[in-house]
Amino acid sequence: KAKGKQRQDEYYHLAKEQGYRSRAAFKLQQLDDRFRFLPAARAVLDLCAAPGGWMQVAVARAPAGAFVVGVDLVPIRPIRGAHSLTEDITTTKCRSAVRRLMDSKGVATFDVVLHDGSPNVGGAWAQEATAQSALVIDAVRLATMFLAPKGAFITKVFRSQDYSAIMFCLKQLFDKVEVTKPRASRGTSAEIYIICLKYKAPAKIQPELLDIKHLFSVDPEKSMPTDVLDPKSAKKRTRGGYAPGVTVLEKVGLASDFIWSEVQKPRDFLGSFTKISFDDPASLPIKNHELTTDEVKYLCEDLQVLDKNSFKHILKWRTRIRKALPSSSQVTPKVKDDVQLLQEMEEMDSDEEHQLEEMLDEAYERYVTKKVGKVKQEHKRAKQINPDADADLLEGGEDDGGNDGIDQGSDKDQDQETKPLLLCLDTEKPAEEQDVKAVVQSEYVHRSRKKGKGGKGGAKGGKG
Repeated sequence: KAKGKQRQDEYYHLAKEQGYRSRAAFKLQQLDDRFRFLPAARAVLDLCAAPGGWMQVAVARAPAGAFVVGVDLVPIRPIRGAHSLTEDITTTKCRSAVRRLMDSKGVATFDVVLHDGSPNVGGAWAQEATAQSALVIDAVRLATMFLAPKGAFITKVFRSQDYSAIMFCLKQLFDKVEVTKPRASRGTSAEIYIICLKYKAPAKIQPELLDIKHLFSVDPEKSMPTDVLDPKSAKKRTRGGYAPGVTVLEKVGLASDFIWSEVQKPRDFLGSFTKISFDDPASLPIKNHELTTDEVKYLCEDLQVLDKNSFKHILKWRTRIRKALPSSSQVTPKVKDDVQLLQEMEEMDSDEEHQLEEMLDEAYERYVTKKVGKVKQEHKRAKQINPDADADLLEGGEDDGGNDGIDQGSDKDQDQETKPLLLCLDTEKPAEEQDVKAVVQSEYVHRSRKKGKGGKGGAKGGKG
């Protein structure tokens, strides 16, 4: 986390010049410039609002006379055109206070609910990421109580193993969910913003959807959150996705290599590097392509905390980029095979789609198995060099304070196999799963021939 003068960047000075209470005001401005959720908002609820920068932006951008309310544990100095409450958003007392204020002003619902909260647990990064994820769900719970149909919910999240669970929760409640990182957000920060539009306003919500014990359920004996399939891989917990007793050095792979390489399998690439970089010239067309969303860039920042759904998401992205960006220097028979396989997938029946899903799971198992084996070897070498390595291991991460340390994730597993509520993530949008072909090509062709369907006859029939 930046400290002292390091925090005084251009947005810090702009906030001072323009009278905003924090540089975070520019984050909300940039989010609203892109998604335009404030200009039509007659009522705005800002959760974890202190010192009030977002409230100032809401008052300025919402229609004149809009009902703006900020809630925080810390008292908020008065802001013209806004109301503030000193409450804990996790309590029923807070909900009652908000409802009383709404009733006194004749307001039935909010059009926009904002949440830019961060917990403070004294620099324990894993705990902070977990606490922030729980805080997001608390904010979602309040949003479901007060948000108008078709309303918007904007929240900050930190990179952690709880990310997919949060995304799943929000996609059940909103028609459109997007991930982005505004320019005013420091590049070194683990934060990213989720923009949820068109609230579905369901008549009934399953309690498990907003129950963090269920949503973030975890086996305390597991040590590697990335290993959602092997509960016996390790016994000691460390920061999410990182090996016990091993000093992890950043190993950066190039996006161009990940997309175009025919030498290394995609799953092996993801298991060999800690980050995918877009900085080299060959990767710029990939970085600037519309398929490379903010969410993809976010996942590429830290491969160590990929869960099953994030792993699949990156493979889907790779497949689509390969199709959308033909490279003259990378024309190989493999690319032709990919195109032919896509045609075959279009002819798949439901049984074959299920078979493809199974092969994706197998690919992830091989990725995890290889990673676990590599971790064990590194741990063994570390123990030989320093038998007391485990005793010296610091689980709290960097000691420079703030949110940057949680770039490596939390100590929460997201074990999809133990979450009935989240299982539909793996089967959601089966048509999109057909796009993920590069990893399972050989297995698919082999099984098709084994089933006696004439190998690639389905594709030929489709052409006819």
